[in-house]
Amino acid sequence: AVLLAIVLGNQLAKPLLVLADGVRQVARGDLTAKPVFASSDELGGLTRSFADMTAQVAEARSQVQRGMGQLEAARTRLQTILDTLTAGVIVFDREGHIDTVNPGATRILQRPLSAWRGRRLSELPDLQEFAHSVEQRFELLATSPEAGERDQWQDSFELKRGDGTTLTLLVRGATLQGERAAAQRAEARLMVFDDITEVVSAQRSAAWAEVARRLAHEIKNPLTPIQLSAERLQHRLGHKLEGADQALLQRSVNTIVAQVQAMQTLVNEFRDYARLPAAQMKPLELGALASEVLALYGQALDNGLLTSHLEPGLPRILGDATQLRQVIHNIVQNALDAVADRPDGQVELITSAARGENGELRAVRLTVIDNGPGFADKVLKRAFEPYVTTKAKGTGLGLAVVKKIADEHGARLRVANIHVGDEPDGPVTGARVSLSFSTFAATPAATAAGPQADTALAATGSATQHQ
Repeated sequence: AVLLAIVLGNQLAKPLLVLADGVRQVARGDLTAKPVFASSDELGGLTRSFADMTAQVAEARSQVQRGMGQLEAARTRLQTILDTLTAGVIVFDREGHIDTVNPGATRILQRPLSAWRGRRLSELPDLQEFAHSVEQRFELLATSPEAGERDQWQDSFELKRGDGTTLTLLVRGATLQGERAAAQRAEARLMVFDDITEVVSAQRSAAWAEVARRLAHEIKNPLTPIQLSAERLQHRLGHKLEGADQALLQRSVNTIVAQVQAMQTLVNEFRDYARLPAAQMKPLELGALASEVLALYGQALDNGLLTSHLEPGLPRILGDATQLRQVIHNIVQNALDAVADRPDGQVELITSAARGENGELRAVRLTVIDNGPGFADKVLKRAFEPYVTTKAKGTGLGLAVVKKIADEHGARLRVANIHVGDEPDGPVTGARVSLSFSTFAATPAATAAGPQADTALAATGSATQHQ
């Protein structure tokens, strides 16, 4: 009886012990294959079922881990794409708070948007009007979409920066309605935007070039006959009139001739703007070219009105010496005109190298700074478009021609006002115009007396009318 009890006890206890040990292992997270009690009774079947269940759980966990890995890889890939996009991307949650932003949005809007996650776009400084317009556009899409609009919209907005410049943004909006959002009758929103300021400016410049070409063609032809006819009237009738009549004829003819000459000057400037010759790229030294232009302003240099700081040893750039001479001349003359009425007027021309964090050369830059009244708001908004000027006798073609030449050279032209303490809302203490060249000659930098000095042409006194 004792032996029989021991045998039966082993047959009953052993599979239970195997099962209990397997349960403890699973509780610790060990999902490896579990032993099976070799018997055909119910206890052996229980151990086999437990082993099968453990294997299935292990396979399910493996699939979940693989899915999590794929999801994390997809998320990383999506974040990489967002980080490398030049366009700005902002995702708003269903309550309108900023949920996701990419570096492109921070770069375009020039605001640390990442620090404003969980808050509304309208809470950011100087973005209330823009945020309100975007919100209205989303609401319009939801309530009464326009023809062709289903789940997205596109529009352009103008955004004023703190430095007075204006950005033109092409904004696209879309709704991201998921199951949870649908259940709560709310929608997450996606906003993608690009800075198209340069594109719009280029389109306006192209339109102005066409207008200038037609204007020059239509107006120039009758100007010469008008002037000749007025001079002929004076020649034929001048000796036949006396006293007040003769003086009236003289004044009238002089007025006609002066206005015709002014019109001819304007037409020639429009013609030059529309038909700017292609740049002849050659290696040249920017500092030497600036020195040649500065030589035209001897009096301003002598009385200290104009100073220069030319960094030696700058790499040579590729450019057209004649066109760049005209650019420097226009920029310097504009600065001198801005300080002409100031007893303490000061204009400074600087050439320097722009380098990155690792010391690598990024650009060779020419900067002209003055302590004048700065640019007017309307000039900052559309500084490089024709006929934008604050001068009483200006045609507004100076900076427009400078911009066209800069584009031909692949250079970046920037204008800005200088504020006290670099605060955007502070008082204006002057203006800054900079021209950055990123295309360099293959040969090492030459000295001012090197081969480039031989390629420079003599500066001419007839330059395009200044801004």
